[in-house]
Amino acid sequence: MTHCARQLLKFFFVTIVAAAMPASFGLLARAQAVAGGLDCNGWSPISHNVKGPMVCADPHGPNHTRFYDNGWYIGHDEPSAQFYSSRPGSGNHMLWRFNLPKRDPIPNQSGTSVANFELTPAIWFGLSLCDPNSYPQNPCIPDSDANTGIGLTTDAGSAVLEVQFYPPGWAPQLSCDQTHWCAALNIDSLECDFNFNCNANCTEPVNFAFVQENGIPPGPPAPGQQTDATFTPNAKTLLMNPGDDVVVSLQDTKRGLLLVVFDLSTGRTGFMVASAKNGFANTNLTSCATTPFNFHPEYSTASKQNVNPWSALQVNVNYTTEIGHFELGANGDGDSDDSECFPGPTIAGCLDFSSGGDVDFDGPPYLPDWPDGSRKHPSPVRISALTGRGIGPMSVSKDFGDPRGYPTWQIKTVASLSNANCDPTTGSGCAIPPDGAAFYPFFNLLGNEQYCRLAFGNDIPGQTFNDFGKDAQYGPFILAPTVVFGNAGPVMPNQCKP
Repeated sequence: MTHCARQLLKFFFVTIVAAAMPASFGLLARAQAVAGGLDCNGWSPISHNVKGPMVCADPHGPNHTRFYDNGWYIGHDEPSAQFYSSRPGSGNHMLWRFNLPKRDPIPNQSGTSVANFELTPAIWFGLSLCDPNSYPQNPCIPDSDANTGIGLTTDAGSAVLEVQFYPPGWAPQLSCDQTHWCAALNIDSLECDFNFNCNANCTEPVNFAFVQENGIPPGPPAPGQQTDATFTPNAKTLLMNPGDDVVVSLQDTKRGLLLVVFDLSTGRTGFMVASAKNGFANTNLTSCATTPFNFHPEYSTASKQNVNPWSALQVNVNYTTEIGHFELGANGDGDSDDSECFPGPTIAGCLDFSSGGDVDFDGPPYLPDWPDGSRKHPSPVRISALTGRGIGPMSVSKDFGDPRGYPTWQIKTVASLSNANCDPTTGSGCAIPPDGAAFYPFFNLLGNEQYCRLAFGNDIPGQTFNDFGKDAQYGPFILAPTVVFGNAGPVMPNQCKP
């Protein structure tokens, strides 16, 4: 690696217990109403989320069952590419490089012109973090493969990091404004024990902070303390243009996980540390009381078994496109799954985050409206390696030397869990695309075998050279007992290595 390149790198731094078992509500906190964030999905009896739509982590119930929060199914659809490496540090220090979509059409009610926000409320980069106060309520050693997340009673307490990027056009409910992308550090925990006895007042507490140019959260990030300021961008919020070339750095520090977002196109940088000093906190299962807390990565490596133990989607080193939340029409499309509908700032539509999303799979994300080269559809996010070798993230040594790609990766989705016709005990009805979907988006490689970029959506004529069999890339439904919940394709070697 050249001296200049190294200097650049150095700069980047359920049995459905809630619905069917009243005993599961026995862990109710004796507390008065508090501010937002004690339940990401908004069903807490004591905590009202100041921002209605929130992009939450999707828990699983025991043995592939759906997870219900205060009686509401809260699952959703998360097609994901997960990357694996046994290199020490690959689970706690990595760099991602990608291009935001350059083309984002102005949508219309007929659906012939589609915007990014109709397809995805967020793309996100994942990581498993330590939280001893999260499921299954056990100690966790930061940055250590001594932790497990494979369904054992001794699994480490774990939280899900989602570095979320929000498309423009649906402000203030979802976007930062009508023309820019922005990002947030989002950490979800689960207040349940190993048997999924959960506290209904704080089932899925969330820490949230926009990525800021000065690193100072605009409002309180902690569960139960979030206010309007938490979700209101200010003059220091990092805004990015469509088409910008962006690097995301995730690195552990003594004070907590450091996220840096560097916009190579504008030269602007934003960052956030998931630290007690910045107002981050974890939550007590019994009382819902919060305690200032420094969040650290859970694992040393991104080995296949190193995952979060409670999320439906296996989470450690992931790139994910959140889908299945938007339906056209001021009151939705008239189906039983319509919820939280309101006239949008750009187009009348419905966003549903708290009650299962588009579970009949008939909204824009399940139509062939994804990037396909048409000017009526958005252009894709393009994931590339920092140095042009392979696809996906690169793990980095402590001194920012010797960046390496992740040798293998795998494509997954949890869409089948939201399919009412899917029998998780036999796998019947659990195929992709799910019932009702006229189309299901897929990962593909753009470019050629020597240099390529990972994209998501549809084939792009003249650019796609490998689409992994389209829907076939998601593989079969994986039956219990296993750590995988949903459909998973084969583990593949990292492509595009010269």
